[in-house]
Amino acid sequence: MHLVNLIITVFLLLNTAHGFPLFKRFFRPSSEVFSVIAHHNGGVFKYHLLKWNGEALMLNADEEAFFGRVRASQGYVLNLPMTGTTGMAGTINVQVDNTTNQLITTPSANNASHGFGIFNSRLAYQNSTEFLACPDLSYRGQYSVYFGNFNKTKCPSNARGYTIELIVQTNAYSNYNPSSNRDLYPPSNATGPDIPIVLKGQNTKRFYFF
Repeated sequence: MHLVNLIITVFLLLNTAHGFPLFKRFFRPSSEVFSVIAHHNGGVFKYHLLKWNGEALMLNADEEAFFGRVRASQGYVLNLPMTGTTGMAGTINVQVDNTTNQLITTPSANNASHGFGIFNSRLAYQNSTEFLACPDLSYRGQYSVYFGNFNKTKCPSNARGYTIELIVQTNAYSNYNPSSNRDLYPPSNATGPDIPIVLKGQNTKRFYFF
């Protein structure tokens, strides 16, 4: 008789724990503000701080450092906050050019590109963490940043490009994307399928030289 009572008690406790999870994860409408380091695995360059010249994202340029945040509430756009030290959203978003795949910026919310995220501390677009640094023919040693588009993107004037990964500089979390940024226990009336996004894990790199 005592065994039956014990089994019933354990069953009730498990049901209660499932109904009121201790570590429930909630949807976050925006990521933390972060800067970005571009890493190239080659001899031309190793690391460059991502910059913004007011119109496009650049490497090794005499411009201000890029600060951004991914806003899930707006469709996972890459937003530039008003300043790098505040969480207030600005009106500038990143746009992936439809023709060239260059990462430029736009003041129009309608032109902002959707599908950005953070995977294993890497910036991603459309489930890919591959980007391309194309040399700026006007300034020696300066590069413009392009979405790799799964090895389909070509640099202007058939210049040689360099594959890069964009390492997000934040200690808040290493993943912020449609797969990770959702309720752990969604309500019973939730609709729509989950979006499985899986990338191979890599060692995380952190830099603190700026």
